[in-house]
Amino acid sequence: MPVHRRYRMKILTSSKILKTERRPAPVPRVRVKPTTAEIVRAFRRARGYQDIIARIPKAKTVAGWDKGTQVAYFSVCGKSGSAKWLDIWDCDHFDGFTDMQRSINDCRAWFSHNGYTTWGSAQTATGRINCYFNAAVAGDYSCVVQLQSYPAASNAQVECLIDNNSFGPLPFSGTILQPHFSTLSAGGHHFRIRQMSGSFFFLSLTVYRF
Repeated sequence: MPVHRRYRMKILTSSKILKTERRPAPVPRVRVKPTTAEIVRAFRRARGYQDIIARIPKAKTVAGWDKGTQVAYFSVCGKSGSAKWLDIWDCDHFDGFTDMQRSINDCRAWFSHNGYTTWGSAQTATGRINCYFNAAVAGDYSCVVQLQSYPAASNAQVECLIDNNSFGPLPFSGTILQPHFSTLSAGGHHFRIRQMSGSFFFLSLTVYRF
């Protein structure tokens, strides 16, 4: 389609040098595929642990998780199992920090919030992640999300959902592994992460069936 006739070329003059913020230093790469033992350790520390194991006793031990089935795995650089689609909306590519190639190499996606306006940031908190997977059979499942706040000591908050059913706000700092349990019917399901505040990296999502 041609350019609309209402647009007219013109010459602009820019004589003021804009002040710019310091660009962030690259963040060291981290491992984005957690072990079952790491997941269970994080699970035991989480509030609501006793309620979950009362309903799903197998979730109490590493062996219980391993005797189940790792259904799906999602990360920026790959998917496995019944992981079908990984949709990432409104993530931020900041050259030299989280440019597209670096995000693929480091296997993570960055969602900024405040700052960097002199580089053109709109300072939005509109990041969205959609992980679509197939549940072969009806049963109890756990979707374990791995996130990393940036900077590591800062706070971020997201909302996690399964098929638009919300688990509520998830505030965090540093790198976290957070299981989300649900009873699912057989078929396709969406696990979604919605940015609420703060800057963070999406590292991975691992889905288990018990």
